[in-house]
Amino acid sequence: MAKEKKGNGGSHHTAAQSIAQGVDELNQMSAFDLFRTQMETGSSEAKVDAMKRMPVVAYAMGISPVSSDLLPYLQQIALQQPPMDDELLLLMAKQLQTFVPALLSKPSQILDLLPIVERLAAVEETVVRNEAVVLMNHLCAHLITSAPLDSSVVSTLVSMAKRLVGADWFTAKVSAAGMLPELYTLTKHSELAFLYKELCMDETPMVRRAAAQFLGQFLETLGGKDKAIDLIPVFQQLCKDEQDSVRMLAISSMANVGPNYGKVPEWTKEIFLPLLKDGSTDTSWRVRHNLAKNFSDVATNLGFQGNSKYAGDQALVMACFVSVLTDAEAEVRAAAVGHYARMVHWGGSALFTSYLMPLLPSLADDVVMEVRSKTALAIMDSSEGGTLEDSLIVQTFGPLLESFLQDEFQEVQLQVLGNLHKLSHLLNGMNGVVSSILNMSKATNWRVREGVAKLLPHLAEARGLDFFANVLLEPAWLVLLLDPVACVRSACVSGMSVLVGVAGQDWMVEHILPQHVRIYNHAASGSYLIRITILQAHAETAFACQVGNAAAGGGTLWNDTVLQLLRGLQDKVANVRMVAAQGLKKVVTADDPVQVAVVQAQIMPALEKRMAEEEDPDCRQACSEAIAAVPKK
Repeated sequence: MAKEKKGNGGSHHTAAQSIAQGVDELNQMSAFDLFRTQMETGSSEAKVDAMKRMPVVAYAMGISPVSSDLLPYLQQIALQQPPMDDELLLLMAKQLQTFVPALLSKPSQILDLLPIVERLAAVEETVVRNEAVVLMNHLCAHLITSAPLDSSVVSTLVSMAKRLVGADWFTAKVSAAGMLPELYTLTKHSELAFLYKELCMDETPMVRRAAAQFLGQFLETLGGKDKAIDLIPVFQQLCKDEQDSVRMLAISSMANVGPNYGKVPEWTKEIFLPLLKDGSTDTSWRVRHNLAKNFSDVATNLGFQGNSKYAGDQALVMACFVSVLTDAEAEVRAAAVGHYARMVHWGGSALFTSYLMPLLPSLADDVVMEVRSKTALAIMDSSEGGTLEDSLIVQTFGPLLESFLQDEFQEVQLQVLGNLHKLSHLLNGMNGVVSSILNMSKATNWRVREGVAKLLPHLAEARGLDFFANVLLEPAWLVLLLDPVACVRSACVSGMSVLVGVAGQDWMVEHILPQHVRIYNHAASGSYLIRITILQAHAETAFACQVGNAAAGGGTLWNDTVLQLLRGLQDKVANVRMVAAQGLKKVVTADDPVQVAVVQAQIMPALEKRMAEEEDPDCRQACSEAIAAVPKK
């Protein structure tokens, strides 16, 4: 067991200014005495400093003194009247979490913290109470590792819950709502369900709101409809509460009940479906908004999907989703569109065609930019997973994507550009989209140009290499490769591996490599940044030749790009030489026998020679790392 240490001089001197004792006297104090002295000064700064150092004090004291000295003292100051500042109480709640399980691991030790938790759970300040809930749930998570718990431990925990729920003031009851799900998971004590029911029926709106907030989690811990039977009537009542702040949390709590209830869809049809229907048309936009934010999770938990018996009920759920998608409030529409793709996959192609597809033109033309942006992303995500046929995607989404790419807001354009690679195999049927992408390579916003640069290799895959060579290479690819913004150039560089995989080595040697070499030669007396970009492209290309299909294809591309990197080692600008060495570090890991021979015969001597002659420390470091990366024989 760790012994309590004395003479911790560094922290003593920090506290010295706020404590009456002299430095010599402080140096003789134990960690606990110093902590207590700081806490009893009149200085707020000293108290905050002491509370922040509490874990250090506890570890210095050791396990036994923490239980015998520190915890009783903390309990004393937590319960004192008038109470400590909220800042100190908040810090205490946070720091006590570090005690478990490092210092307090046995149930009997952990229970010593309950009086403090109970006090913190009843204070006025919300952030302190929230942290007390986090602390209690943290304790429960570690107590469960000691299961089965002794009946006295369970009794102590349930008694604390009773006191919180039965408190005169609402603050303790609000905290209890956040603690009861974890307490039930830990103890499985049936009385906790009745306590939660009391919270749901409390006359104070704040308490009902807290009960509604955690109701889904509590229902999940109950594990099924049989144990939840007493709570269902109050759940239904909360969903119809006169306070919209209660209704919004109660209805969206269906998203948190877990999958067990959905295993009995006949029951969810009777209990949950009417609540979902009412919530989607609630008079308060905040209720509809909160439901929209959780809609696909609620729908999934109903358990209707994949069961033809409940096809009509699934259609009703989709009709409720249409209701929030077409809501008069923009916030509701934006939240609902965020679940569009998941609802497409949940409902399948038939429900998409009947309910969701007709809404796309109005969503794509929504007056609110956020709705259009999220619709663009939803279209991309809906196209994945095989739910919708390719022909339906091209026919339905093609014109919309073209519209998004011409949107006045870059955020909408970027949603499409950043995700269009998911549809790359379908771009052959979307001529308008491809034309828009080409026009956007000249956009004034660099992030748009970056998005285009990332897409170009995927266009080569979709439209073929002739299209890339004749339409994309000169006006788009080479222009973006020389872009004044580094991120745009880097986007082209990162696409080299995709291009090598699509085109193969021979095509790259014939069409791309000569262009890159020409640009490098032209920049030899010009911008060193262009030379750096080309060398990075060479390195990415060479590395792509070592892995995947390109490695098996054969060809001279690897050798040709390595020669260009070796050439870069002789550049007059140190930054260029460094990038060349960094590029060689990527290629020296080759395991093909022919490539290994080149590494040993050409690359290693060149790097060693460069290191011997190099004056720049960064270049020497890059060369050293490249040499170290060579696999040992």
